[in-house]
Amino acid sequence: MRRETLLLTALLLLFPLWGYSDNSSENKDEEPAEVPVSFRISGFVKTDYWYDSRAVVAAREDLFLLFPRNVRPDENGTDIWGEPSFNFSAITSRIAGHIEGPDAFGARTSGLIEADFSGVTNADINGFRLRHAFFRLHWTHLELLMGQWWHPMFATAAVPTVISLNTGAPFQPFIRNPQVSLTWTRGNLQTLVAAIAQRDNASDGPMGATPDYLRQSVMPNLHLQLIYKAGNTTTGLAADYKELRPRLVTDANYLTAETLASWSFMAYARHRRGLWDLKGKTILGQNLSEHLLLGGYAESLIEPVTQKVSYTPLNHSLSWASVVYGKNIQTGLFAGYAHNLGAREEITGRYYGRGHDIAYLYRVAPHISFISGKVQLSAEWEYTVAAYGTPDLKGRVRNTSEVANSRILFTGFYFF
Repeated sequence: MRRETLLLTALLLLFPLWGYSDNSSENKDEEPAEVPVSFRISGFVKTDYWYDSRAVVAAREDLFLLFPRNVRPDENGTDIWGEPSFNFSAITSRIAGHIEGPDAFGARTSGLIEADFSGVTNADINGFRLRHAFFRLHWTHLELLMGQWWHPMFATAAVPTVISLNTGAPFQPFIRNPQVSLTWTRGNLQTLVAAIAQRDNASDGPMGATPDYLRQSVMPNLHLQLIYKAGNTTTGLAADYKELRPRLVTDANYLTAETLASWSFMAYARHRRGLWDLKGKTILGQNLSEHLLLGGYAESLIEPVTQKVSYTPLNHSLSWASVVYGKNIQTGLFAGYAHNLGAREEITGRYYGRGHDIAYLYRVAPHISFISGKVQLSAEWEYTVAAYGTPDLKGRVRNTSEVANSRILFTGFYFF
C-alpha cells in the first residue's frame, strides 16, 4: 500500500490540473491564426584518437573510459592488463532536430530528437541510436517535459567541461531516461519533480543489467531538485529515491516480493565570470551503478529453505570540480574523487553493480582546445587511479594497491 500511495502522490505532482490556461472556450467565433512548425537541425562531426597506458574498464570500444583494470598476473607474474593500446573512432558524431510549434493548453511547445552512431552496446557499434526524444510545454511559471532526457542527477546546469566522451564519469552521473518532469519557477528559485524509468542504462542484478528490476517494483525512480539562479551563479540541491525488485522467484521456486530501497543526495554549483567558468558537484549516494558511477548493492541475507534474499545498498561519496578559462583558446582542468563507504549490513552473497573491490578512485585531467568558427581541435590527458583491494563483511575495501592509467586523447569537432 505504501508504494501505491507514493506513486499516486507522484502522479498528482506531475500532472496538475492547475498552472495553465486553456482559452479554447473563449472567442469561439474567432479562428486562431495558423502557427507554422519550425524544424532546425544541429549537431557535429566528431572524431577521437587516443592512447591508453594499460587496459581499462570502458564502453564503446574503450572510448567511454571509466577506470583502469586491476592487475592480472600471468604465469610469470607479468601483468596481462599492463599493455598499452590505441584506437580511432568517429561513432559519436551526432545529429539533432529542434522543433517549435503552435501553442497547446495555453503553453508554448517545443521538442527535440537527437541520435548518434555509437549504438546501444559494443556489439552495436556504428548503430544509429536514440539519445534524446522529448517535448516540452512552457507556461509562465511551469514547464512540463515528457520523453527521454538526461536524468535530473546529470544536472545540466553543472556538467564538467572535459574533452572525453565520459563527461566526468564515474564521478559525474551519465544517464538518459524516459521520464516525466515538472519544473516550477518563482523568481530565482526552480523546483523540479520527476518520475523516471530506465532504458539503455539500467540497474544490475541477478539477470544482468536490465530495466526489469525497477519495473517490477511498480515504483518509478522519484526525484526532487531545488535550483537557485542569481546572476552568473547557479546552485542546486537534490534528493533521489529508487526501489528495485531484483527477483520475482527464488532459486527454490518461491515467489518473493523482496525489494531494495536506496537514497541519494546531491549538491552542485556553477559560477561564471569573464572568461572563467567554475563548476563542482558532490553526491552521497546508494546503488548508482546505472549512472555509470561506482556502486550497486549486495545480498545481505539468504533464507536456507525458501532461498529468499534480502539486499543492502552500497554507499559511495563522489565529488568533482572543473575550471575552464578562455574563448578561442580554452584551457581547463578536471579533478574527481570517489570513495567506497561500504554497506550498513553484513554481506553474505553476491555483489551487483560496479567497482565493489575499489576503495577509492581519483582522476586529474587537464585539457586545451583551439576554436575557430565551427571547428574545435582539443587535446586532453586523463590520469585515473583506482585503489583495488578486498571487501570486508560490510563491503569496505581493505589491503589496497593503486593501479593507474594515462590516456592521451586528441579530438576534432565540426559543428553545424
